[in-house]
Amino acid sequence: MPVKKKDTDRALVLLEEYCKKLRKPEEQQLKKAIRKVMGIFKSSLFQALLDIQEFYEVTLLNSQKSYEQKIEEANEVAEKWEKTTSPAKGQENLQKSQEAAASNGSEGSGQSHNKENQTFGTYVLDVKIKVWPSIS
Repeated sequence: MPVKKKDTDRALVLLEEYCKKLRKPEEQQLKKAIRKVMGIFKSSLFQALLDIQEFYEVTLLNSQKSYEQKIEEANEVAEKWEKTTSPAKGQENLQKSQEAAASNGSEGSGQSHNKENQTFGTYVLDVKIKVWPSIS
């Protein structure tokens, strides 16, 4: 089942609402970690939208390209995203996303929640378990 924009927006709203409830001093580290996850999600979603728009405009709308060229370029885009979302690339992508989040002011004080060599997927799962234990 494909994820719809309203689903991603709702997920981010839920995270933000949860963060607003974290007011105690001992909850601030969790709040910071959740905001970091939100920044990473937003950065990844934005990059995906840019890639889709570029692919649509440069490849699909180009009447000069044959169907074979369009198929080849579609497969290249798919391979690119498969590589960027693979577990082997998880740590590298996490680092890039954290840098992007830091430049947007989402990073916090620099304390890292991540364990060494933890992939993005396991980091998200770790935060999900702490935030929404009933759905994990």
